[in-house]
Amino acid sequence: MQLANLSLLLGALLIAAPILLHLVMRQQPKRIEFPALRFVRARQVQNQRRLELKHWILLFLRCAAILLLVLALARPSVSSASVSSWVLVGLLAFGAAIAGIIAAATWAVGASRGLAIGMTALAVALLIGLGIVTPMALSAGGAGSLGDQEAPVSAVFVFDTSPRLLYQHENQTRLEKAQEMAIWLTGQLPPESEVAVADRRTGAAIFAADIGAARQAIQRLEVSPGGESLDRIVSQAIDLADSSEKKRKEIYVFTDLSQPAWDGASQTDLKQKLAAHPDYPLYLIDVSAADVRNTAVADLQLSADSVAKNSDVMLQVEVAHDGPETSQTLELYLEQLDNKLPIVEDGQLILPKADRRDRRNLQLADGETQSVQFRLSDLPVGVHHGWVSLAAADGLDADDRRWFTFEVREPWPLLIVESKPGAARDLINAIAPPAFQESGRAPFAVDVVTPETLDRQELDAYRGVVLVDPGAYSNSAWRKLDNYVQRGGGLAIFLGPSASLDKLNAEEPQMLLPGKLARQWRAGERLWYLEPKEYQHSLLAPFREIGDSVPWRNFPIDRHWSFAELAPDANVVIPYSNGMPTLIEQRIGEGLVLTFTTSIASDETPAWNTLFTGFDSWPFFVLSNQMARYLVRSGEERLNYFVGERASLLTGPQQAEQTHLLFTPRGGDPQEVIPDRGLIIIPFTDQIGTYRLRPLGGGPSLGFSVNLPPYSTQLSPLAPEELNEIFGVDRYQLAKEQSEIEREQGKARVGREFFSPLILLVALMLAMEFALSQRFYRQEA
Repeated sequence: MQLANLSLLLGALLIAAPILLHLVMRQQPKRIEFPALRFVRARQVQNQRRLELKHWILLFLRCAAILLLVLALARPSVSSASVSSWVLVGLLAFGAAIAGIIAAATWAVGASRGLAIGMTALAVALLIGLGIVTPMALSAGGAGSLGDQEAPVSAVFVFDTSPRLLYQHENQTRLEKAQEMAIWLTGQLPPESEVAVADRRTGAAIFAADIGAARQAIQRLEVSPGGESLDRIVSQAIDLADSSEKKRKEIYVFTDLSQPAWDGASQTDLKQKLAAHPDYPLYLIDVSAADVRNTAVADLQLSADSVAKNSDVMLQVEVAHDGPETSQTLELYLEQLDNKLPIVEDGQLILPKADRRDRRNLQLADGETQSVQFRLSDLPVGVHHGWVSLAAADGLDADDRRWFTFEVREPWPLLIVESKPGAARDLINAIAPPAFQESGRAPFAVDVVTPETLDRQELDAYRGVVLVDPGAYSNSAWRKLDNYVQRGGGLAIFLGPSASLDKLNAEEPQMLLPGKLARQWRAGERLWYLEPKEYQHSLLAPFREIGDSVPWRNFPIDRHWSFAELAPDANVVIPYSNGMPTLIEQRIGEGLVLTFTTSIASDETPAWNTLFTGFDSWPFFVLSNQMARYLVRSGEERLNYFVGERASLLTGPQQAEQTHLLFTPRGGDPQEVIPDRGLIIIPFTDQIGTYRLRPLGGGPSLGFSVNLPPYSTQLSPLAPEELNEIFGVDRYQLAKEQSEIEREQGKARVGREFFSPLILLVALMLAMEFALSQRFYRQEA
């Protein structure tokens, strides 16, 4: 609690006046000679005690009126967060005072003993409660400088500079509105205040040298698609304010209060930090537009980032609309392949020509989201860039376009080693059907060899090697496979009847297997099947949406191998229903090994399982394709990112050591990038659009696209319940206009004053004193 006029508390000494008057003006008993009447004397004693009790009550009311008047003139104020605590303190103190006066008077005049004991007990109980509540009220009040509006302030201005703030309303972007409000606000701060400016790009760093420097920093603010989440910046702002030596700290957040602004992982931390600093007022300055009219290309999904030639690429686009019903046209553009571009001429970035490949007319209602699908066909080999955009402009340009990149490549070379002719037939039909191979649409170019010819194969020409039912391979073949994996190759081992303990538990095979073979299991009358426990691994990504609905039970396992003990680095991706491992992943050197413990060899008698041969056996067809793609690392060739993510690209073998020129979406002079063993890392992707890399020595160009996260430009505001969940109830002040900011500042700086209720109490005390004195003196008369 703070007092605006502390010296006026000396006026409490005035309570001596009614006490002196009470002592001086006490009525002295008159001596009148009466006959010795015993009953008359008893009546006199009783009346005297009642008179003294009445005088004690009047004395208390007069003293209380003076004390309350002095306290009201001292203008006590408390922070908004501690109002309820101080009200409770006042009630307890008032109750304890009344109970104490009554108890003291009752004991003094020798009135009812039961009443005296009861009032004394009540007064003690209220004093105990007062002792408990007062420290809580003091701690809730914080260490701010209440009551003095001109005390210097350490203010931290936090700006949401996401692309949503480019929304235009009344010829002004939301960022310009925030800058205007902030510059006005710097003029409202008391002298000798300090200001720090924080945004998504820079975070909360340091206080500006003076108010002028802070205004310049506000004027220089720009939209940043990437950067820190807003709740994290507010948390940093609290830490920065905490480091200031000034007593008063204030946090101002300029935001449109939309849901994407507060989609962070640390909101619980922010809520706890705000609760730990109750004396730091948090102002949410709402700069959102009252009437939102916006259509957004909210999301874009490709069927794959990398496809084999002669394959189609599917694009799934989500278009969201807020505002009155409208019509829009969605257009698809694809750039022509040109490995000589981009280049910079006369300071201008020259890009390949883009052709419009498709367009769709849309009718959109308020709050509606429509899905649109495009197909791209007849694509040449190379890296393709394009975008999907709205034909008509609206209030927010930042979400009218989304970019995409994909690669059309030759089929991945895959080597299959089969123990007997035709053993890999079912696997080949699943991952590279002959009809697809003939038409050039197969994702894999498959070569099949026998174990005897494996020693003569040049394994580096293949992206992956598959062993179907391995058995008595030569030691040199196992060593060759191990060297291949160590250098980054992918190897899949499908165990079967040709395996044996003596063949695969030797030193050379154990370099690649996840452990020593233990035994071969038979199901007999038991039902065993593949039973994934979760679908988070990328090998199981195609099944995530349907999860437990995959009919693995329809494809029973009759036989499988088990291991005595798995290596520490072995990871069981899929177990059987009996708990033993089915599919095991192991990283060896720079490569990986997948081990499957039941056979997939064709025409086995008796059959080990029905994974390929069962009715409608689509689950294993999908899984085998996913395993083959995982083996050749196709999933690692990501070409589409969200802003702020780290991007990586693999060059071709001829460009593995060549310097590349990096052209960013912003344009300007390119940057030189040198691959590390064929890998290019781009650590910062803070701009949306297409990033392009062109090798200096010639060769195919590379690139990738960066977009905003899906639905990150939604403009619908958070509900009050959601704000309370983020910041805490009554832990923030919401303002939209300058007058609202001034009102909320007054509440926080001066606090909640008790002048009015104290004056009402003074009036009540005086009224009670007048009424009781009139009654008492009339009775005496």
